Amino acid sequence: MASDQADSGGVLRACAMTLAVAAENAADAERVRQTVGILMHSHPSRAVILHPGDAGGELEARVFAECWKPFGKTQQICSEGIEITAGRNGFSEVAKFLVPLRVPDLPVVLWCRGVSALEPGPLEPLFPLASKIIFDSSQVSDADSALQFLRRLRGRGSRVADLHWTRLTGWREILAHLFDDQALQPSEVTGAQVTFGGPSVTTCARYFAAWIRTALPGTRVIVSSDNGPRGLHSVVLSTASESLTIALGSDRCVEISGRGRHYRSMLPSASEEGLMQEELGILGPDPVYDRALSA
Repeated sequence: MASDQADSGGVLRACAMTLAVAAENAADAERVRQTVGILMHSHPSRAVILHPGDAGGELEARVFAECWKPFGKTQQICSEGIEITAGRNGFSEVAKFLVPLRVPDLPVVLWCRGVSALEPGPLEPLFPLASKIIFDSSQVSDADSALQFLRRLRGRGSRVADLHWTRLTGWREILAHLFDDQALQPSEVTGAQVTFGGPSVTTCARYFAAWIRTALPGTRVIVSSDNGPRGLHSVVLSTASESLTIALGSDRCVEISGRGRHYRSMLPSASEEGLMQEELGILGPDPVYDRALSA
């Protein structure tokens, strides 16, 4: 590749991990490649994109490269990629090929996309190969079953993560800042009500309630539903005399009111690229998430 460059900058190969992505289908694999191209800028990786093929088809693969130039530089930075279509034996066959494709001595992150990834199924042969496994429970219909699945995986020694927990980072920061600013004292809080939208309880509501219980032991936490789109709608912290409310507003903002405060705060980006950027920055243990998942 360097010999084809018109300028003298050349090409630098960069790699910090192996990022394997189990896509739902061929169309999803194309979306994944675009996302991975963005992630490469801050987390250069050997990307391995996996997706199921026809039931009777053969295992197929192709290689590609994601390259970019840092602003003001002439040298290109490139990371290699491999796209694998599973054959008739599915991901059990792919797992055998993935072993030698991992970059030696670097972490292996497995991103499992889709609702079906959060139940026993064809992806399980891939799990022992990963240092960290990332799921997204935002669309599951049975939150408790999804959380039980994650707990079982962690009980087997796997390090797991959930992008629906990552979506709560902004909410958790806002609530933590209220205690840092002494708008509330932990000893004052007697109860908390977490409200979500959707036809059934969501994992984000379960996570947020569990996080409050671990941060404020002894506080009575209630999870309730409301009309509106899926996701977290509000949290109300009660004291003996008054309450403080954090409620979802418009334009990715939350409104904070009560205890002499009334203002709005912007939530961080909820794009897949932004969420994955955050999770790829945490390759070691995440004790806060582990406690919330266990509660």
